[in-house]
Amino acid sequence: MGNDKFAHGNPIDDEIKLLLMRAKNIAIVGLSRDETKASNIVARYLKARGYRIFPVNPHGDEILGERSYATLRDIPEKIDIADVFRPSIELPGIVREAIEVKAGAVWAQLGIYNDKAARTAVNAGLEIIMDKCIMVEEKRLIGGKGMDSGEGKKYELVIIGAGPAGLTAAIYSDRSRINTLIIEKGIPGGQAFTTYHIANYPGFQEISGPELMEKMEKQAKALGAEIITDQVESLSVVNREKIITTLGGSYRADAIIIATGADPRELDVKGERELRGRGVSYCATCDGALYRGKEVLVVGGGDSAVEEALFLTRFASKVTIVHRRNELRATKILQEAAFANEKISFLWDSVVTGIVGDQRLAAVKVRNVKTGEENEVSTDGLFVYVGTIPNTGFLGNIVKLDENGYIITDDNMATFVPGLFAAGDVRKKSLRQIVTATGDGAIAADSVKRYLESRN
Repeated sequence: MGNDKFAHGNPIDDEIKLLLMRAKNIAIVGLSRDETKASNIVARYLKARGYRIFPVNPHGDEILGERSYATLRDIPEKIDIADVFRPSIELPGIVREAIEVKAGAVWAQLGIYNDKAARTAVNAGLEIIMDKCIMVEEKRLIGGKGMDSGEGKKYELVIIGAGPAGLTAAIYSDRSRINTLIIEKGIPGGQAFTTYHIANYPGFQEISGPELMEKMEKQAKALGAEIITDQVESLSVVNREKIITTLGGSYRADAIIIATGADPRELDVKGERELRGRGVSYCATCDGALYRGKEVLVVGGGDSAVEEALFLTRFASKVTIVHRRNELRATKILQEAAFANEKISFLWDSVVTGIVGDQRLAAVKVRNVKTGEENEVSTDGLFVYVGTIPNTGFLGNIVKLDENGYIITDDNMATFVPGLFAAGDVRKKSLRQIVTATGDGAIAADSVKRYLESRN
């Protein structure tokens, strides 16, 4: 297999399939005893599919009936795949350990990627897959149904997505004693989980994204929410019943809340995808620590761009914000903080037109939109925050979307399809923040309650 094809989740399907078909022993690095955690769900699925799993958790003697090991080095057998459920910043160390024990491949789960780890793996001839769920890919490419297959199981409500909107909706629906299932393709928390510093969520003067999302997830589960890891492929409506088709099976529901959020928008310039994970990043929280003492560029002028630029000053020696206008769009308090920070500088009226580098980002081509002058700016890292793209590709024509692909709803979060609702960043709205997503989720759950009552 060509190692370069495995950098940051860009492998070829045939190569992934071959890797999975050849694998027998899979180490789960960061396997939790908690059966509601993604690592435990994935491990149980893999075990049910016939793979032999080796828990790697220094705090567990035995997990899922298997002896737990403190590190990969302690496993006495050859490991075909090391499946990683640890923060992105820990990935380089895990890769080095995998190289030492001659593991067949390292697989980092959804939301986990690190360009330093990718470089280390590629240089050592170690296969690496990042930002993908091994369970989802195994189901998709090999066809295993596994333990999570619904095969038509019926719920009153299915929530698609476990970000702030989806988790809040589950909290409210469970309080109303509505039989609820949440389907999440990755780690609960959504984009908020990758946000290092949150300072505008009521009740918390300062809290990290992972901490806030973990609190929401625990609250939803404590009330009885069922969360599974799977990827929704399509929706259909038969009479008044909704059919949710996933990679692992199918589910039926009286009502659905779509809370799939939105993913970072790419610049769509030459070199971007080739160097993603090799100097090009969309998550400062994940990769910021890799740029200690280095110079980086941040593209964008909104809240996310400025927030992440400020975060990057904790590590980088210089952070340059590249913005197509001559003033920022971020809120005033963020602007003031950025202008006051000595590490932050600005390239105004400028856009990125290309990304230069072979195996690693070396420079960024920047064009001034007023003069047309183009320059090549040397940099160690590029962080992109130029908007988002809603996760609505699986919907087809079942709901109405605006020109940018966001779901159109009324004030009650209802689409034009009875019993089908949307909440959070995936719907058309003027402000996309955690607090507005939670508000959407609460309203959507209340609308579901009233919808179900109207049917009885």
